[in-house]
This record gives sequence, C-alpha cells and structure tokens, in this order.
Amino acid sequence: MARRSFVLDALSRPRTQAELRDALGMSNSGIRHLLRDMERDGLVRPAERIAHTRIWERQTGRQ
Repeated sequence: MARRSFVLDALSRPRTQAELRDALGMSNSGIRHLLRDMERDGLVRPAERIAHTRIWERQTGRQ
C-alpha cells in the first residue's frame, strides 16, 4: 500500500514509468506490474507513449 500511495502522490503531474521505477527502486517488471494493477483498479492510466517511453497519470476524477 505504501508504494501505491507514493505513486499516486508522484502522479500529481504525469511521469514516466522509468521515473517511478527509479524513485521506488523497483525492477522494470515490478513497476509495470504495479502500474497495471493500479490501472485495473481505476487509479492511474497511461497518458501517452513516445517511442518506448510510457507516460502515466492519475485517473481523472480520483484523488
């Protein structure tokens, strides 16, 4: 739950998956799994993808 809270706080502005991964000290697959779970729960969504970089943001209407 602490990781989810950190991600939601960090997504006060859109951030890359790599920024979140480095801030949490997680592996690529670990952060991807966390973000996908949070996306499934309606907390975050992928905003856009530029080349191989995915930008994530909070789901609108959620705090």
